[in-house]
Amino acid sequence: MTSKGKILMLHGFVQSDRIFSGKTGGLRKNLKKLGYELYYANGPEIVDKSTLPGGDDNKTTEMLIADAKSDDLYGWWLRKTSGPQALMNYEIQQSTFDYLHDYIVENGPFDGVIGFSQGAGLGGYIVQDIRNILNLTEEQQPDLKFFISFSGFKLIPDIYQEPYTLNHAPSSLHVIGEMDAVVSEERTMQLFNEWADDKRVLLKHAGSHFIPNSKPFAMQVCNWIKITTEEETKKNKETAEITKNSKKSADPGSLEDDLMNMMDSIGKL
Repeated sequence: MTSKGKILMLHGFVQSDRIFSGKTGGLRKNLKKLGYELYYANGPEIVDKSTLPGGDDNKTTEMLIADAKSDDLYGWWLRKTSGPQALMNYEIQQSTFDYLHDYIVENGPFDGVIGFSQGAGLGGYIVQDIRNILNLTEEQQPDLKFFISFSGFKLIPDIYQEPYTLNHAPSSLHVIGEMDAVVSEERTMQLFNEWADDKRVLLKHAGSHFIPNSKPFAMQVCNWIKITTEEETKKNKETAEITKNSKKSADPGSLEDDLMNMMDSIGKL
């Protein structure tokens, strides 16, 4: 099947492109049938196991690194501290944005972005104003058609707030695991609430901190993408037609032709 487009995949904290690809096999197969090719970027930050939270966070840490080998630990940013303030005390390095810029130029442009956990947090931020945030031209990355967040969250530090106010982001699907002990529903809803009502959909599954691979769930996601992109295509065609007609109406030559046609019609009455 000829590819309809490309999707940028952003993995979670202490994952990698390889791990994320393996964990989204079911979704990837269904998206391929829909005509999409998935591209898995790899976070540039190498995570040291010794810096991961301990104590009360042991269960979370074990869940995060369960499938990771020592050379598989990557992230999109690193926290500056541990404890309760860690969720608010971080800064994404410019090298991460530069990496994504280069990745999109080399492999894109992309129709949509799908992120998981930290990758969904990053994705939910960059899709707000992707060309300005990643210093891309419209040719390098046209407007995105959709964004999907699995266990995502809003970036909290003050330096990241402005793009959320622009209302430039594409239609979004936000997926929550009802048993997710890593990213709370409250944090996911903070991201969800940054979208207008007509550009957001909430989907829940009964599991925890993972992307379900069952066929019924994958079909739900694929159906949402299909409906969303078809509506977007229809809207773009309607906008183009209105613009075309507006330009035609504003053209003095067109106005003159219309007037002459009216006069000819009157003469024939």
